[in-house]
Amino acid sequence: MFSRKYKNTSLIKLTKAGWLYIVVTLALGVASVNTGNNLLYLITSAFLSFMLLAGVFGKRNVEALDVEIFFPEEVYANKETFINVKIINKKKLFPAFLIRVLIKDFNLSYLFPYFERSASSILKIKPNKRGFQNLKEIYIASVFPFNFFIRWKKINKIFSYTVFPEPKKCDFLFYRDRKNKGELETNKSGWEGDLLSVKDYIEGTPVKYIHWKATAKTDKLKVKELSELKSQPVIIDFEKMSLPEKELKLSCITYLILEMMKRGIPVGLKIKDKFYKPSLSYNHKITLLTELALYE
Repeated sequence: MFSRKYKNTSLIKLTKAGWLYIVVTLALGVASVNTGNNLLYLITSAFLSFMLLAGVFGKRNVEALDVEIFFPEEVYANKETFINVKIINKKKLFPAFLIRVLIKDFNLSYLFPYFERSASSILKIKPNKRGFQNLKEIYIASVFPFNFFIRWKKINKIFSYTVFPEPKKCDFLFYRDRKNKGELETNKSGWEGDLLSVKDYIEGTPVKYIHWKATAKTDKLKVKELSELKSQPVIIDFEKMSLPEKELKLSCITYLILEMMKRGIPVGLKIKDKFYKPSLSYNHKITLLTELALYE
């Protein structure tokens, strides 16, 4: 006995093989009646039995199936990403055969040839707009067992996910020096700033920091001592961004947030009446991108 959730009406569509089978069965039935031939009666009965079996097993095959869809943390508009589609068989004894999952919203379909309890697959999607999105049109279909019928069934679930704005590198985001990137030079030695001095080689120092000219002059390995870079926080004020078009502005700010955080620069955001303090945490990044994704 299956739960009411799985008793929704399914749609049946005849395949070409199914139409041919029905035509042949009808022809045999008419011939057996007209001729009174017992062999034709038996053949017609066998054909009808196969059709009945196809209906019973086909209906049973798509019953008590459920679908789960898992989205990655970061989904961007007009960028390809991957989702995990999992199909679950809740029947205790009967495995599932030739189950095709169709996601109408992305015009996707994937065939699961056989599974007992569950199966999953990674599928590629490309959302075309930002914001809070829902997947509503999800179906399962199967031609099992004889490819006479395609039995369709809608999955009564809605899967929600957030699409961040498409990151775009804009002209005003080019920086001509490190200070514009939110970095300050200090007198503390490090690996990224200007040259402070030349010193003797220390074991473990990367090869790219060897000062070859000084090494050649002294016949000793010398390395560059560079000033350390210290990142200072950057606050992005949405209203002050000099771009007239809203979607372009959202895309540019998205790119800026991603680039700054990649460089280890804390980023904050002023948008509408909200203010987010600069931070480098992953949750902070998702919060900022979600705010941009849902901006009206």
